[in-house]
Amino acid sequence: MASQNKQRLRELLQISPGAPVPEDTSPEYWDETFVRLGRGHGFDPEAGAYPVDHGELVWALLPLVSPLLDGARFTQVLPEEVDVEGESHTPGLLDASDAGGGTDSRYTLRLTHGGRRYGVTFHDLSNYYNVNAVLALLNAALDACGSPLRYFGFGDVVIVGPLRGVQQAMREGFIPGFETEGVFDDWELEVIDAWSETGDTPASLVRQLEKGRRRVRVALVV
Repeated sequence: MASQNKQRLRELLQISPGAPVPEDTSPEYWDETFVRLGRGHGFDPEAGAYPVDHGELVWALLPLVSPLLDGARFTQVLPEEVDVEGESHTPGLLDASDAGGGTDSRYTLRLTHGGRRYGVTFHDLSNYYNVNAVLALLNAALDACGSPLRYFGFGDVVIVGPLRGVQQAMREGFIPGFETEGVFDDWELEVIDAWSETGDTPASLVRQLEKGRRRVRVALVV
C-alpha cells in the first residue's frame, strides 16, 4: 500500500500520530494492513468443537482497543450449563427448546467493565463463533466509555474504527464490501438471525450496530 494511502487509512481509523508505523510493504490481502495497524484481527470462524468457547475470540479482540476495555471480565454460560447468575432471557428470543426450560442450544455471554455488566443470549447448534454476539457485547462497553470506536465483522476479519471512518474506508476501496441480490426480506432476516445482513455495505454497518444494541442487556454491578 502506498504511503499516502496508508496515511489516509490511519486518519479514517483515528490512529494517533504517535502510534508505530508498520513497514510499508504491499500486503497480499487487504486485511493484513489493518492487522499491522493494530485495527484488525483475522480468525477462523469455525471454533472446531461444540459448544463453542467464545472467550478465545473475546480475549483476542480486546487488545485492539486497549486501554479502553482493560480489566474487562468475560464469562459465558454454555448450552446445558446452569446459569448461576440467574438472569432472564432477552425478550423475544425464546424458541421451542425454551418452552420447557430447555438449554440444549442456549448461550449467554457476559462482559463486565466499568461497573456495568453486558449480557446477550442466543441459540446456536453449530461449531462456529457467533461473532455478532461477541461484537455486540464489546461495542456496548465501548459506547459506555464514550469512545467512537466500534468493532465490525467482515467474514473472518474484525475491523476496529469509528463508524464513519470504516464506512468511508469501504467507499474508498480499503475494505472489499459486497451486496447480494436481496434473497431475504427484512422480516425474514429477523426470523433467521437478528444480526443477519444481505451484504457488507456502509449502510449495513449501521444496521449491524443497531441490531447488536437491541440484543444486549445492561445491568449495574457493585
